[in-house]
Order: sequence, then C-alpha cells, then structure tokens
Amino acid sequence: MLSKKAIHAVNALVFIASLPAGESVTTAELASQIGLSVSYVESLLKILREGGFIRSTRGPGGGYDLAMSASRISVWSVVAVFDPHPQPLSVNGPDQIDLEAALGMAFDAQFEAVLSATFIADHVQAVPDLQRSGKPQNWSFGIKPLVPRWMPEAPNSVFQLSQFVAEPAVAWHA
Repeated sequence: MLSKKAIHAVNALVFIASLPAGESVTTAELASQIGLSVSYVESLLKILREGGFIRSTRGPGGGYDLAMSASRISVWSVVAVFDPHPQPLSVNGPDQIDLEAALGMAFDAQFEAVLSATFIADHVQAVPDLQRSGKPQNWSFGIKPLVPRWMPEAPNSVFQLSQFVAEPAVAWHA
C-alpha cells in the first residue's frame, strides 16, 4: 500500500496546487498547514523538487510552487518516487505458479491504474479555504485523515509545579 511519506508528499502537492496562481509557500507555512515538522517537510520537498514536481525560489518572497500543471501530475507518479515496488520473487520452482505473487501483481497493476488516472488537480477542491494564520489546519485530501493532537496541560518542570498547583482548574469541554 502507500507509505506515510508518500501520503504526506501527495498532501503537500495538493496544498501547493491549491495556492492562487503566482503564489508560493514557504517550508514553515506548508509544515504548519499540513501539521508536520519543518524538517520532515523539507525532506519531502527535496525529493519532490528532484522529481521535477515543484520548483523553489530563494530569497524574500521565495518558497515552493508547482513546476508543472496539477492536471499533469498523477498521484501514481508521486507515489512511485516515494514507494518503488520491487517485483516479487517466486518462492516456488520454475515450473510452478506462485499464486500469491500472481495475485499481488494483479492487485498492484489495478492499484497503479487507479492512481495513474487520478491527478493532483482532482483533489484541489478538497482543500479548505486557505488561512495563512500559522495554525495547523489538519486536513488531508482523502487517502488518510489526520488525527487532531491532544496535549495535556501540566507543568513542564518541578519549578513550574508550584505555579500549576496555585492556578484554578480549568473545566474540560468535550
């Protein structure tokens, strides 16, 4: 199936494709919008840039934008860069058919056909209205939903414990 890295790369491309024409996005903005760390997004963008999907502009006002139209980038072409699939080896003798390998190859062919017929542009309308507020939007174009993160409120050190105990409790709202 798809690796998390491939899913995140497709999400990043969908977000970049949803930007107004002529606009670019910085690594920090993209990381914030898709809810990932900046260093992880940098590693994704490096591979996407080397694959020819995006281009980068340095300096003030720089960032990343698509190197080609989103309607020309198939989801499979992105997945293939991140998840190269080796051909399965037959565990049976040369005269025997390996049923599991044959079924796996048939499934892979169908999976590739579906993703080859699906383009980044097909998913741009799934991106909510862009809010460049720096707050994570936690959206995904549909392969895998992102789970919102919950962080407990507690002291970070022994020195903050006395301040934490002195503050009134906050009621939880579900």
